[in-house]
Amino acid sequence: MIDESAVDKRISPAEQMLRAHGQEHYFRAGQSALECIQKALDAASISPQRIKRVLDLPCGHGRVLRYLKAALPTAEITACDLLRDGVDFCSSMLGATALYSCDEPEDIPLEPGSFDLIWVGSLFTHLDSALWPRFLAVFRNALCPGGVLVFTTHGRNAYQFLIGGTYHSLSHRQETLLAYRYERTGFSYTKYSGSESYYGHSQSHPAWVIHQLTAVGGLRLVNLSENAWDQHQDVFTCIRDPACEGDIRRTARVRYLRHMALNRMNPWLRSALEDIWERLFKRRAVCD
Repeated sequence: MIDESAVDKRISPAEQMLRAHGQEHYFRAGQSALECIQKALDAASISPQRIKRVLDLPCGHGRVLRYLKAALPTAEITACDLLRDGVDFCSSMLGATALYSCDEPEDIPLEPGSFDLIWVGSLFTHLDSALWPRFLAVFRNALCPGGVLVFTTHGRNAYQFLIGGTYHSLSHRQETLLAYRYERTGFSYTKYSGSESYYGHSQSHPAWVIHQLTAVGGLRLVNLSENAWDQHQDVFTCIRDPACEGDIRRTARVRYLRHMALNRMNPWLRSALEDIWERLFKRRAVCD
């Protein structure tokens, strides 16, 4: 833990999170995020002294970044967000390196393999499913080998809030649709009313999130803490691990269909065909 007096408490006049929840909760959420990050580093067996470059995306106006700066005073912290005034505030007031984000995740100018730690607080909570693998791949590629990705989601606890009708930004219709889809697929999403952005509200069961990590590959899950950030969002901790690249799909569909057809054949015919193919492959290997 850090001394609160070491945290820069200056707040941007444009900070919407402060207006929504009040100052006490605002700083408590930042402190809770730092606690989650410290637990993530412990789970990954990485000392804070090893963290030299940090990415905070989305950084907002520095709700969490100010705590990262106090806890990692020698690290270079990059502030990245679509909100340019938020990035500018984090740069001018909190000493972060400014980086403006983009709507398309692949267009975000992140140097490959450059970060030891990436904090992604409440981004996936606003994204539809198609954007998840794209952002996960971008974050994976931006990590150095052994680097740590910490991101948050709306999981089972958030679902209880949803069915309790406590999300005032959502209509009753949206809440019903979200709950129904989440209960049957493990994921649901809706845009905010009147919004043209792809940002909305998503619900994702931990099992669904783990499936996304496996599909992307290259990220090894080392810790899952449900209901950990601000007693509301789930926190996932992953390490960039080349050994997990094997999670990526490599078995060709045509090969799969051929073996499915074999599986349904008469056993005698299947054995005869497999014997013929084995001889052909052996002969080809000798010729090569």
